[in-house]
Amino acid sequence: MTHPFPILRQVVIGARDLEATSRELRETFHLEPGFPDPLLEEMHLADETIPVGPQAHLELVGPLNEQASINAWLDRVGGTAGYCVSVQVPDLDPHLEAIEAAGVRLAIQAEAYGRRIVQLHPGDMGLLVELDEIPDADEWFWDHLEHPPSPDPYIDDVVAVDLATPDPQARAERWASVFRVPVLEKDGVPIVELGSRTVRFVQDERPRMSAIDVHATPAGAGLPEEIDLGQVTLRVLKD
Repeated sequence: MTHPFPILRQVVIGARDLEATSRELRETFHLEPGFPDPLLEEMHLADETIPVGPQAHLELVGPLNEQASINAWLDRVGGTAGYCVSVQVPDLDPHLEAIEAAGVRLAIQAEAYGRRIVQLHPGDMGLLVELDEIPDADEWFWDHLEHPPSPDPYIDDVVAVDLATPDPQARAERWASVFRVPVLEKDGVPIVELGSRTVRFVQDERPRMSAIDVHATPAGAGLPEEIDLGQVTLRVLKD
């Protein structure tokens, strides 16, 4: 199913002990082991990407050694927490113009697997935000991998994330300008919609990705409504 651009594709959790965090996540949601992104080794990062349903991915990253810059971030946030989101766009150029106009700093501008990408400074966006230029909405970085889906998963989609910020309206307006979408409102909370997924901007003095909403399959009917994974809460939405 094709969704309108831009599309929130991948939600990334940072953890000091990637193996233990992966095991907890996979056992909780009955997911098969994921696969690594070898490009991240150059950044001294360990990595595991786990498909969740046909389009979304949960990714875990952690330090490979003391040189990894994520160590300082983990110290600052107090352990496992929401680290990054990846958003697919058909053409980076108009977003680069919008990024410059919004005064948002570029942390990285590069090419990955033949695709242009940029990463935006977390100080400006509330967390690390990556834009990936892939023109076909039905394609993603990992389509070429022969990675079988989990046979009986308890979740089948990543539905939304909460971005905690001292000024939700201002943060929402910055995201909206970067992604060239409107600021909407739901239940009194400003939101932006990225494809079929939602970013909510919630009031908190400590900027971070504070929650991730996942959709439960019938097999996951017995899951608790909320699961705390370090500094980020996984909320389970059931039909």
